[in-house]
Amino acid sequence: MKVKKIYRGFIINDANVVCETVRAIVSYLENSLGVSSDQSFDVKIILNELLQNAIEHGNLSNCDKKVYMDVCIRGEDVLNITIKDQGQGFDVDKVLKRKCDQTERDIMDLPECGRGLHIVRSLCDDISFNQRGNCITVKKRLL
Repeated sequence: MKVKKIYRGFIINDANVVCETVRAIVSYLENSLGVSSDQSFDVKIILNELLQNAIEHGNLSNCDKKVYMDVCIRGEDVLNITIKDQGQGFDVDKVLKRKCDQTERDIMDLPECGRGLHIVRSLCDDISFNQRGNCITVKKRLL
């Protein structure tokens, strides 16, 4: 299977760096790979939510910690995003199950804690976590 690397590395816990990195990835997807603006908007939301969660909830905004990110295209059209923070992790099943019954309502009605994961899940084709809960991988088909 062909893999096209887009980004691989660490990001410091800085909102400006996150914005610049996300902007560069989205620009590359649109300008070099011809991804539609609708799809790239979804990717922008996914990246921002995951990176902000990793910084705020995982690394607890500790400037000595970093977030690892790997973004690539697998095959012809599947975007893979892996985000790993240096935090303690969390009980993924507990958070997702707690909110599961509420997803029938407007996503904006959900409590702020955990809302980002539901937004990301609604925009992706697949989402998985490591056992510890400090690493997430999402897959999104780019049409």
